[in-house]
Amino acid sequence: MGSINYALKLGTGDSITHNPFVVPDWGNLRFDVFAPTQSGTLNVKLETIDGQSKNVIINLAQDANFQIDAANNNNTESIKNIYSDIENKIGFGRKGFETFQLKLNLTDSEIADFRGKSAKITFSLDGGDSVYIDNVFFKSDHLNFGNPTQARWNPSNSTYKNNLLLEKPQYAVSYNADTKLANWVGWKVDKTWTTRPQPQPGELPSGLIKRPEFIADPDLLSGGLSAYDGNIFTGLGMDRGHLSPDRDRRRHPKDQLATYLTTNLIAQSMDNNRFFVPGSNSPADASAWFNIEDKVIAPRVAQGQELYIFAGAIGNNPNVQKKTNVPELLDDLFNGELINQGNTSPSNLSNRQIHIPRWTWKTIMAGEQPGAEVTSSNIETFAYMTPNVAEPDWTLSLDGVANPLNNNMFSPFLDNVRPKITGKTDWRNPDTWRVTLPELTKILNERNRVRNYAFD
Repeated sequence: MGSINYALKLGTGDSITHNPFVVPDWGNLRFDVFAPTQSGTLNVKLETIDGQSKNVIINLAQDANFQIDAANNNNTESIKNIYSDIENKIGFGRKGFETFQLKLNLTDSEIADFRGKSAKITFSLDGGDSVYIDNVFFKSDHLNFGNPTQARWNPSNSTYKNNLLLEKPQYAVSYNADTKLANWVGWKVDKTWTTRPQPQPGELPSGLIKRPEFIADPDLLSGGLSAYDGNIFTGLGMDRGHLSPDRDRRRHPKDQLATYLTTNLIAQSMDNNRFFVPGSNSPADASAWFNIEDKVIAPRVAQGQELYIFAGAIGNNPNVQKKTNVPELLDDLFNGELINQGNTSPSNLSNRQIHIPRWTWKTIMAGEQPGAEVTSSNIETFAYMTPNVAEPDWTLSLDGVANPLNNNMFSPFLDNVRPKITGKTDWRNPDTWRVTLPELTKILNERNRVRNYAFD
């Protein structure tokens, strides 16, 4: 993420103003910061030729260190305060370049004041030793290869309430106010994002003791939209499922915490999310969704490739359903109680009109290495659709089951009839659920034909 050899260096009291440019019709202003020393503040100001301005202050003197202990792991107000407090403090930026944003979550009148207007950006260092700045652009780095539904931030416009763009340094989201879920989440991942730097001698521990509760996205609240915390999932009988997983944001606890916003959350069947046998490395002991992350994405990241990923969910199943048919999960005990037997309790979500997806999908574009030129010869692409339900009870399905992708909803868009699924090994194999990008695009557009957006 940037090279110090080409970055702009500001010293104490320095200020620099970029030449005027036109503010594009979407996207926050983003910039990468490397702050090796704890001192000063970086002031970033966007000003139009008409004198309208927005600014953000990055606290270079303080690290984004925090701990969420067991006592506060479900305290959503405490977690929200931590998230807001560290947003503009330095996390990975002590070790390398970290992305920050000047948010342009504008009101209707501000959209007219800023979008399409000539403006200038000024960076100034107040009281610090030195700071390096690189990659100053509008629009999320995670959307380098496109904004799939042309999402925009404009919550008062009915056209975009179901296709609302939320940009984070860690990922980008198209949020749907009807389903109360993301249409998609997009993120870039490479070794930089997944490798936690070794702590320096004497450095205080920081981070997530265990998975914290998901919290409402402050961007929704600032736009006057309703939002919810993940504690309403308690008792559902389904997993709190990440779209962009926290394992892809391990370089700093600040980045990991950002994946615990409910705009990155879906109700996910445990049979469509988990690994089932701790310590096993066999794909037959994990869900297809987990195997996509573990056997398709993770090895390519480890090899030094750069991946652009989109994930989302479609359909709505507000009905009671089986929690799991996986024997290892059925035997799970908590306080002496078998917690995974029986059915789900979806009323907490359905009463709030939060959709429980029928299907989850993911696309992956894998390049040779970060920054490499993209050509058809050096890019791999993958697309998957997995059913968000308990897998079949194989004791009752000895001769296999029909592939759910063959149903009438999807079959008109698929080039081939899928063979029968003969057992758990097939069901848990990502290849069983692999489709082509054109096939997935057709399915998503058919499912969203009544919406105000389409997938490119």
